[in-house]
Amino acid sequence: MRKKLALASALLLVLSMQPAQAATKVTVLNPSKVSTKTGLVTLTVAGLPTTNGIYISQCMGIDKATNAPSVCNPAKASTLWVSNLPADQKMGAISGNGKLTLKVDKYFKGGDCIHTKCIIYVTNDHNSTDKTAIQAIPFKFGGINLF
Repeated sequence: MRKKLALASALLLVLSMQPAQAATKVTVLNPSKVSTKTGLVTLTVAGLPTTNGIYISQCMGIDKATNAPSVCNPAKASTLWVSNLPADQKMGAISGNGKLTLKVDKYFKGGDCIHTKCIIYVTNDHNSTDKTAIQAIPFKFGGINLF
């Protein structure tokens, strides 16, 4: 009887466990040939968190001594808030389904993406302790690669 009870308890425990959430993965579809005229970067998002969204921004490359970029493009068009939560979308987030477009600039206040390394930087929104969504994806304009 104890074996059956232990087996039943173990089975209930396994069935009640939530599956691990897939890691968020942002992919830049044109990382090595961003147009210098339009500055449009095409992205896809997979494994978007189910409890919050993510921010996607254009930033300067990360120094080896730090874990985050020192400067990001302040232009509104160079930052996306992506979430599949209806409450977030009511507040301005865009859906993570399908292809997304981010406008990046060759130069911005404190940034030079022609002569130095720039990245698409991904973080969780409103959840600074969860670092699982952080990504730093390099990109370059029109085939220029000086680094």
